Amino acid sequence: KSTIKTKNKKKKIKEVKIIENKIKQNIKDFKNFKITLNDNIFTSKNKIMGFEGIASVNYWEAVSLLLPDEINFKKRNQKPENDVVNSMLNYGYAILASEIAKNIVTLGLDPYCGLLHADLKRRQSLIFDLIEEFRQQIVDKTVFKLINTNQINETNIDKRNNSLKLESRKLLAGEIMAKIHSDLTFENEKVTYAKIIENQTKKLVKSLLNNTEYNGFYLNW
Repeated sequence: KSTIKTKNKKKKIKEVKIIENKIKQNIKDFKNFKITLNDNIFTSKNKIMGFEGIASVNYWEAVSLLLPDEINFKKRNQKPENDVVNSMLNYGYAILASEIAKNIVTLGLDPYCGLLHADLKRRQSLIFDLIEEFRQQIVDKTVFKLINTNQINETNIDKRNNSLKLESRKLLAGEIMAKIHSDLTFENEKVTYAKIIENQTKKLVKSLLNNTEYNGFYLNW
């Protein structure tokens, strides 16, 4: 048993190293990409979304190695079947999206008018643009904590409709809302994520009005 565990551990370390190298290459490629970005807005948007897609695949591949083996998480899926991690992510992102939508509408922006994500009928593309800055810090880390501490697991899926059971939804929602209103130090100030979301939306408004550069929110993992 101990030999099998040791082999599995060595295999996982090797897999993590491979993905780490992929992500480092993603960062290197994106830095080069910023220098060669052309002035055609549609070509530029497609290139950015292409890089985002590649980085996303590598990110979720890395996540799959950090979660317990019994969870059997393979990849990101917006329509999961008996998949507790993806069900939690979907539910968590919906909560975060509502917080971002509130700020977008309050400040007079059109949630259906996307900057990077394409405008599609009935899709609030601008929310998809802004939510990217906050997914990992607010939702992903909360989901991983609940999974790794076994507060939510695959027994919390209602197999009749492939969704989280009510008690698990309540727990996840409570944790995410607590995270949104929790204090953190950002740019030498004590603020909440709710305030940062508000500030970033205001920065976007200012950027659009004055045709100036918009700097997204970033925090180390």
